[in-house]
Amino acid sequence: MLAMQHSKVSSVVSAVGLFVSLTAAAESPLPATARKIIIETVGEHSAWKLLHAPLPPIRADQVLIKVHALSLNRSEVVKLERPAGQNDGKSPVSDAAGEVVAVGREVSNVRIGARVTNTYFKNWIDGPYTEKYVDAIHGWTIEGVAAEYIALDAAAVVPIPPEFSYEEAATLPTAALTAWNATLGRTKGDVVLVQGTGGVSTFALQFAHAMGAHVIVTSSSDDKLAHAKALGANDVINYRREPAWSERVLQLTNGRGADLVIDVVGKSTLEQSTSSLADAGTLAIVGGITGYDGNVPAWGLLKKSATARGVFVGSRADYLRMNAFMVDHKLRPLIDRTYPIEQYAEALQLMAAGNFMGKIVLTF
Repeated sequence: MLAMQHSKVSSVVSAVGLFVSLTAAAESPLPATARKIIIETVGEHSAWKLLHAPLPPIRADQVLIKVHALSLNRSEVVKLERPAGQNDGKSPVSDAAGEVVAVGREVSNVRIGARVTNTYFKNWIDGPYTEKYVDAIHGWTIEGVAAEYIALDAAAVVPIPPEFSYEEAATLPTAALTAWNATLGRTKGDVVLVQGTGGVSTFALQFAHAMGAHVIVTSSSDDKLAHAKALGANDVINYRREPAWSERVLQLTNGRGADLVIDVVGKSTLEQSTSSLADAGTLAIVGGITGYDGNVPAWGLLKKSATARGVFVGSRADYLRMNAFMVDHKLRPLIDRTYPIEQYAEALQLMAAGNFMGKIVLTF
């Protein structure tokens, strides 16, 4: 249940007290309070509230960012469906883009005025993934970024390429990076099957197409499939008309199947995703719209000597490489709709309904 509630709570903080915590002051005066969304319990359910709160202090190794844009992921809806009390007082949302307005005294690699986004994982800078990184996910296991001013570790921000607006950049930390790591390594002649046309799926289509792969996209909407073709999809499948869509994948590939299948749905599609694989293909599991407790058919993988792998966003170093690729190939994020922060409820409703393509963005 999406229990929505708006209110404003006034709070006053001493400007002197604020600047004590900022060792490098902003170039223009900062407000005492600013808008912020928090999660709270209303009755038996989780709800969100837009309020005014004091600006966060920053540590010596942190930066203060004035947020201009956020993008939503399905996890924002999931948070409000979780048992009440689990996220009380925390700000939601994992993806933000903004301008650095102050830096801590130990920060040397980020300047005031820099345009940046946050990273999804606070502590995954480079190297292989380890489960400990889950303990510090912005907007999930630690404080999110749905606030007009946020304090972040200097190591957990990424510069925005000049080609991207704040709205475009806000779509990159989660969905784009997940798609990048799912499609990385594709070459000309590979067949890539992408499920749906949401944020991760649309980025995966763009990346795979830019890498020279033959891309097949599934959706229940002919309009979305037409848009996918315009973005570079070679073949499309309406899974409502063709519920045995894995058979159609084999037909389209002359019995070969897909070298890579990007599964964003989870439980209800894993069997058909496995059936769609080519010999020695890869099943990339990146989402669980219908649940994360599905079963991957073991024989389906064994008989094809195929691989199943989970893709959990990526590191800061991955993010930098992705940005360079996007700039080099002139790729731009697809934004379906942009809302002011005051229309967070409408944005969440659109996310829950799934009647969009690409990303949903909010602005401050």
